[in-house]
Amino acid sequence: MNKYILLSCLFLQPLFSQNNSNNITISVKPGKVYYEKDQANKYLNFDFLIENKSNRNTILNAVEISVFDENNKLAKRDYVNVYSRESLELILTKPVEAHRTKLLFNPFPEFDVNIPLHKLHYEFSFQTEDGKENDIVTVDVFPEFYQTKTNLIPPVKGRVLIWDAHDYNSHHRRFDYTDSLFIKRGTTMNFQRYGYDFVVVDEQGTMYKGNPKINIEWYDDIADDNTDYYGFGVPIYATGDGIIVDIRDGVPDDRTISEAEILKNEKAYGGNYIIIDHQNGEFSWFGHLKQGSVKVKKGQKVKQGEIIGAMGASGNSLFPHLHYELRNGDGAKHVEGLPSYFNKYFRVFGSKKVAVKNGLLDAGDIIESK
Repeated sequence: MNKYILLSCLFLQPLFSQNNSNNITISVKPGKVYYEKDQANKYLNFDFLIENKSNRNTILNAVEISVFDENNKLAKRDYVNVYSRESLELILTKPVEAHRTKLLFNPFPEFDVNIPLHKLHYEFSFQTEDGKENDIVTVDVFPEFYQTKTNLIPPVKGRVLIWDAHDYNSHHRRFDYTDSLFIKRGTTMNFQRYGYDFVVVDEQGTMYKGNPKINIEWYDDIADDNTDYYGFGVPIYATGDGIIVDIRDGVPDDRTISEAEILKNEKAYGGNYIIIDHQNGEFSWFGHLKQGSVKVKKGQKVKQGEIIGAMGASGNSLFPHLHYELRNGDGAKHVEGLPSYFNKYFRVFGSKKVAVKNGLLDAGDIIESK
């Protein structure tokens, strides 16, 4: 038998007996796990916080999941490991250092819509760097379907590309709040877990005028002209009814942030922003707004579809766009994202447009609304 096939078979069974040394503990973040769904799939978006309490560095080499329905009947089993079914998580995994913690993004983010997600039983296999000690840690997760409470519409009209959303590879999803920078800021959760970046595009899906740009320059902080972008200055609309609980205006559209400002105001990373409290536990955040464009005041009531500002490039912005997210509070340190479903828009499929009464948005989607 091929050695890789053999290893795959072996990983379907526990590699080691349960280790009761309590060297490693794993907690689920956030504490309440939600899933989203569309006609084809269910989507999970949560993390595992691994704490190594031992005096040795340890390596995560395999994760297995067993999915059960409400009758505790097995519906699916899957696994990843460093030998035959590598995942982005395991490829990038460095040892969990002694007496340190590490954030691991759930490596099983998507399931067929027909698979019940009543209980997810995870089994993590660890081994010390010298290979002399092994640990098995099990964790059970009980996801809940989240139905957005607020009647939401897209915040940008016209033809829009969802440049990034909150899928498995999204930078919103892969926000490591255990990094020393965020620990210094006091961040303890992923406030942008369900975030979106909206950009205005033309018929070809291009977001700017003029000569082609080398997109790596955005990451190298080589600024170009904001006015080259179709979206710069376009109106931003309230996604739903609510009360303005916070605003910020006057920040230049220079695509930069000041760490000193963030330490004074945890929300300053978004440059100019507006936060709407929908009065039901859900808050809408609109970030990177154009300097001087905010049209609302703190405490003001707004209606869905009302113009509240304009798209800009203030704060931590690669280029002019709108960062939008639904969340459970108006801060950044102790706030978690929430799933959001939108109404009254069209999905663009080439020359065909399909009306969506209520649906999810995903990275790469092209939508239109009026």
